[in-house]
Amino acid sequence: MRRAVDLSRLLSSEGISHTRLADHSGVILDIDSLQVFSVNDTGMCLVEALRDGIDDHEGLVRRIVDEFEVDRETAAGDVDAFVEELAQYLVDRRA
Repeated sequence: MRRAVDLSRLLSSEGISHTRLADHSGVILDIDSLQVFSVNDTGMCLVEALRDGIDDHEGLVRRIVDEFEVDRETAAGDVDAFVEELAQYLVDRRA
Protein backbone atom coordinates (compact mmCIF):
# COMPACT_ATOMS: atom_id res chain seq x y z
CA MET A 1 0.00 0.00 0.00
CA ARG A 2 2.41 2.58 -1.32
CA ARG A 3 -0.09 5.44 -0.98
CA ALA A 4 -0.32 4.88 2.78
CA VAL A 5 3.47 4.97 3.11
CA ASP A 6 3.57 8.27 1.23
CA LEU A 7 0.78 9.69 3.39
CA SER A 8 2.45 8.52 6.58
CA ARG A 9 5.63 10.37 5.67
CA LEU A 10 3.78 13.49 4.61
CA LEU A 11 1.55 13.62 7.69
CA SER A 12 4.68 13.44 9.85
CA SER A 13 6.33 16.32 8.02
CA GLU A 14 6.35 20.00 8.90
CA GLY A 15 4.29 20.84 5.79
CA ILE A 16 1.11 19.31 7.19
CA SER A 17 -0.70 20.13 10.41
CA HIS A 18 -3.73 18.29 11.75
CA THR A 19 -5.99 18.79 14.73
CA ARG A 20 -8.66 16.62 16.33
CA LEU A 21 -11.80 18.58 17.21
CA ALA A 22 -14.10 18.15 20.22
CA ASP A 23 -16.51 15.94 18.26
CA HIS A 24 -13.58 13.64 17.25
CA SER A 25 -13.60 14.85 13.65
CA GLY A 26 -10.61 16.84 12.52
CA VAL A 27 -8.97 19.23 10.13
CA ILE A 28 -5.81 18.85 8.08
CA LEU A 29 -3.93 21.96 6.96
CA ASP A 30 -1.58 21.73 4.01
CA ILE A 31 0.72 24.58 4.98
CA ASP A 32 2.37 24.76 1.56
CA SER A 33 -0.86 25.22 -0.40
CA LEU A 34 -2.89 26.73 2.48
CA GLN A 35 -5.68 24.21 1.83
CA VAL A 36 -7.79 22.90 4.68
CA PHE A 37 -9.42 19.48 4.63
CA SER A 38 -12.06 18.35 7.08
CA VAL A 39 -12.37 14.69 8.03
CA ASN A 40 -14.89 12.77 10.10
CA ASP A 41 -13.97 10.78 13.19
CA THR A 42 -13.00 7.72 11.15
CA GLY A 43 -10.78 9.82 8.92
CA MET A 44 -9.12 11.46 11.91
CA CYS A 45 -8.45 8.06 13.43
CA LEU A 46 -6.70 7.05 10.19
CA VAL A 47 -4.75 10.33 10.01
CA GLU A 48 -3.45 9.75 13.53
CA ALA A 49 -2.59 6.13 12.75
CA LEU A 50 -0.69 7.17 9.62
CA ARG A 51 1.11 9.91 11.53
CA ASP A 52 2.07 7.31 14.14
CA GLY A 53 3.72 5.22 11.42
CA ILE A 54 1.02 2.65 10.78
CA ASP A 55 1.31 2.54 7.01
CA ASP A 56 0.26 -1.02 6.16
CA HIS A 57 -3.27 -1.88 5.11
CA GLU A 58 -3.84 -4.49 7.81
CA GLY A 59 -2.63 -2.15 10.56
CA LEU A 60 -4.97 0.62 9.41
CA VAL A 61 -7.90 -1.79 9.13
CA ARG A 62 -7.16 -3.14 12.60
CA ARG A 63 -7.12 0.40 14.02
CA ILE A 64 -10.59 1.08 12.58
CA VAL A 65 -12.01 -2.26 13.75
CA ASP A 66 -10.60 -1.67 17.25
CA GLU A 67 -11.83 1.92 17.46
CA PHE A 68 -15.30 1.59 15.93
CA GLU A 69 -17.97 -1.07 15.91
CA VAL A 70 -17.43 -2.18 12.32
CA ASP A 71 -16.60 -5.45 10.62
CA ARG A 72 -13.25 -6.01 8.92
CA GLU A 73 -14.68 -5.91 5.37
CA THR A 74 -16.34 -2.53 5.93
CA ALA A 75 -13.20 -1.18 7.60
CA ALA A 76 -11.03 -2.37 4.69
CA GLY A 77 -13.25 -0.56 2.18
CA ASP A 78 -13.21 2.61 4.28
CA VAL A 79 -9.41 2.48 4.58
CA ASP A 80 -8.96 2.00 0.83
CA ALA A 81 -11.30 4.87 -0.04
CA PHE A 82 -9.86 7.27 2.54
CA VAL A 83 -6.21 6.61 1.71
CA GLU A 84 -6.85 7.03 -2.01
CA GLU A 85 -8.83 10.25 -1.62
CA LEU A 86 -6.43 11.86 0.85
CA ALA A 87 -3.43 10.85 -1.28
CA GLN A 88 -5.02 12.54 -4.30
CA TYR A 89 -5.24 15.80 -2.37
CA LEU A 90 -1.98 15.71 -0.45
CA VAL A 91 0.50 13.49 -2.31
CA ASP A 92 -0.45 13.81 -5.97
CA ARG A 93 -0.43 17.60 -5.86
CA ARG A 94 3.22 17.52 -4.83
CA ALA A 95 4.28 15.18 -7.64
